[in-house]
Amino acid sequence: MRRLLALLMIIFSFSLFSQSELSAEEMAMFKSNVVVPQPSEIIMALDRLSEVKWKEIVKYNYTANYAENYKIALNLGVRVAQGFIAIQAEDRKSTGEMFSISKTLAENFGANSEMFIDKDQISKLLNDGKWMELRGILDGIHLEIKIEMKKYDPDYVALASIGGWIEGLDVVTRALLSNYSEDASTILYQPELIEHLASEILNIKETNNNNPEVNLINEEMPKIQKLCDMGFGNPIPLENIKQLSEISGKLIKAIITETKKESKTDDIKEESKIAGLPVAVIIALFVVFFIILKKKKKGGK
Repeated sequence: MRRLLALLMIIFSFSLFSQSELSAEEMAMFKSNVVVPQPSEIIMALDRLSEVKWKEIVKYNYTANYAENYKIALNLGVRVAQGFIAIQAEDRKSTGEMFSISKTLAENFGANSEMFIDKDQISKLLNDGKWMELRGILDGIHLEIKIEMKKYDPDYVALASIGGWIEGLDVVTRALLSNYSEDASTILYQPELIEHLASEILNIKETNNNNPEVNLINEEMPKIQKLCDMGFGNPIPLENIKQLSEISGKLIKAIITETKKESKTDDIKEESKIAGLPVAVIIALFVVFFIILKKKKKGGK
């Protein structure tokens, strides 16, 4: 177990040494070369540390209707993470759905059909229970999508990464609440990674940053950092896990809420009101004119 925990710390915190053992130059190098782990690594790590009943804790979302690119990027990260969770849970229906939704969202950033295997092949792998093969395929697609997104705007890669990480945090904390163990809780100690993600999301362009979901993430990240930072090798208390679950759940809810697109019908109704106003005024003037004319005729007689 100890060897596994050490390996997890390499993957998730990238800091097996205390700060006092590293020079300022080495610390700077560490922080500038943080590697964001794949969602599959987080899920697999937790699965090895404790028995997780994935089908009982997972909450899938099948929405792909978002109007703005920043929101699409956040949700793409969430859906890819949910794809890995579905594979881990060996959930055939949800795995197929997450592949399909991820493809729909990714197409907004130039991803083409050649990057995805066809539905028939996915169905065959699902029916044959080739879960490891499906995980490898999704890992590959995930990386290719990020390459395409970066061509559009590097901000979208950052947003997708934070979206996937928050989904991972939400699932991990729910798993820990259902089956808490001190050893398992230590995988949430990832100070360099959390600091890197917080910095990435804070420094994206104003056009992508000045949005309610991103503002909420920026507001909550310092709280997440504080709740997770118990020091290397120390368990994260159950009370902290509860608070982290509440925060991540709130963030995921904000991210996945469907974008309300402006209704063309509403626009037409509004235009009708505006266009109808002069007509109403003209009719009223005609009525007044005829009343006055009628009175004059009566007076003349």
